[in-house]
Amino acid sequence: MQREVAGKERVKTALEIKDIFQKFTAFKTFKKLGLVSKYKHSEELSKEEKLWVFDLLERNMKTHYQGTKTVGWDAKNKKMELSHEGARFIVVYDEVKDEESKENNSANAELKPVPIAYVMWRFLMDDDGYGEMIPELYLWEIHIEETYRRKGLGKYLMSISELAAWTLQMKKICLTAFTSNPASLKFFQDKMKYKVDATDPGLCEPDEPPCGYRILSKIRA
Repeated sequence: MQREVAGKERVKTALEIKDIFQKFTAFKTFKKLGLVSKYKHSEELSKEEKLWVFDLLERNMKTHYQGTKTVGWDAKNKKMELSHEGARFIVVYDEVKDEESKENNSANAELKPVPIAYVMWRFLMDDDGYGEMIPELYLWEIHIEETYRRKGLGKYLMSISELAAWTLQMKKICLTAFTSNPASLKFFQDKMKYKVDATDPGLCEPDEPPCGYRILSKIRA
């Protein structure tokens, strides 16, 4: 009981943070590509960013949801998850030439920050699979625009997520990955060293038909 109370306090503290990059400023930029990241609460996303966040998710994941009978695609529900008061985003921006300047062939075209990738998490209390409620970072979404993939951004966003979780004393990081997306599973399990979690349906209900996804996790050492 005492551990659970302490865990809830950690979650509360994590949720109150306005800018996670104040704790590790070096990670605010992805120097390899000259990109800049910002930490935002769901309500801090602009109208355009909210539309983009959902659009990128839909482009990347809709077919996987539709192909999983136990889950299915529910646009309304996904939008609610993205706008949840506890949702926290790391949005990565690139600076590109403004379209109007391009059309005018301006030599001094203005650069405009454009979002090209994001990760979304929530800090919460969750069952560890053995009956104890623990503080964890649940990694809800991680998406990158196609032209920016295979450049190290996925590992960059995961590294920030892990640094945030351990710095804020979460016990575990959890995420869900579709079995219909082997590249995603390979990235999480082989490259980032995530393991099948104790709460994974395949472990909890081995006699049931495959659910179409795995729950993976990394536990704080």
